[in-house]
Amino acid sequence: MFHGQSQAPSGAISVSELNRLVAGYLERGFPLVRVRGEIAQLSRPASGHLYFSLRDAAATVRAVMWKARLAAMDWKPKEGDQVEVTAVAALYEPRGDFQLRVESMVQSGQGALYEAFLARKAKLAGMGLFDDARKRQLPQAIASIALVTSLGAAALRDVVVTLSKLAPRIRIRLYPCLVQGPEAPAQLKAQLAAADQDQQADVILMVRGGGSLEDLWAFNDEALAMAIAACVHPVVVGVGHESDVTIADLVADLRAATPTAAAQRVAQADQALFRRLLELNQQQATSMRRHWSGAQQRLDLASGRLRSPAERLRQRSERLRYSQELLTRAIRARLERTTAWLSACQSQLAALDPRAVLNRGYALVLDEQSKVVTDASRVRPDQSLSVQLAKGLLDVRVQAAHPAAKPG
Repeated sequence: MFHGQSQAPSGAISVSELNRLVAGYLERGFPLVRVRGEIAQLSRPASGHLYFSLRDAAATVRAVMWKARLAAMDWKPKEGDQVEVTAVAALYEPRGDFQLRVESMVQSGQGALYEAFLARKAKLAGMGLFDDARKRQLPQAIASIALVTSLGAAALRDVVVTLSKLAPRIRIRLYPCLVQGPEAPAQLKAQLAAADQDQQADVILMVRGGGSLEDLWAFNDEALAMAIAACVHPVVVGVGHESDVTIADLVADLRAATPTAAAQRVAQADQALFRRLLELNQQQATSMRRHWSGAQQRLDLASGRLRSPAERLRQRSERLRYSQELLTRAIRARLERTTAWLSACQSQLAALDPRAVLNRGYALVLDEQSKVVTDASRVRPDQSLSVQLAKGLLDVRVQAAHPAAKPG
């Protein structure tokens, strides 16, 4: 049973050894297995790994998918997804927890649909329908939107509530249609065309709530993608949840993660215009107040001049006295700085005066040419020299020269 044994170990073993033996047995006895179930208790910690449970009506098993495996997927699993995983049955030894170590994951029962989605996505990408260069910006002024969605969809309520809170000035023009089922693509395309002909609409919103790949399949219709690309009005698509991506999302001029997010993006454009108009109004009011204030000041000044020439003379006299004081202070300060500078220069010159050195007991030795003697090796016996003292001059004759020893 354990490592090729037919029986369990006869002696007592530690918990760690038990878990290690069971883990080894599971990995050898269960190579890759395929398991289908519903995702629950999904967690994405900062490590980037994916932890979740797979469950059916009767049982649950814990599972983990490492970050590197997760990065290879082009869709994001979420709570409630029906999936099929290829995994290794394993035991997490520190806690003795049985779990699946997932190598790959696909949405259960939708393999063919997903392959069709990838093929259609590649085809339309090759035609340039997803290129940013062909996508239009939302207009700066949005007064009305054409909303393409189902009358019974929660997405309709989300858009209406969001716009009523954030941008109540925007009018909603509804174009109802099916958003799921075999007839949905044709109805979506027809209502999109009608909305694009609406001269009062500034932007088209196409929205619906989340669902499985099959539920959202109408928004992967190729004819609908072509119709979105051909629209004159900018098209904002908000389908499903943040992890849901459809062909319509990729073709749209602006993709929003949810219907609420789509309404928020439209409201942001309206709010930006409103803020700009408010800023311009405030700037104009400020400019008018400044102009009025300046004119009033000039009028008051002119009136004062007309009323009192004597007052003008007094003010001019005050300004003259003030200017004289400033000039006097400036001259005095300049004189003080110059005096301080001259004093500093005098101190430096005094410090550099050779006589100051002689006063400390040093002497200056000169040869017959009045050159300074600094090296005994350049003096010969019986040579006449002059010695300058701090007070007086001595004429001396060299009896002997003792040059300094050479270093080294």
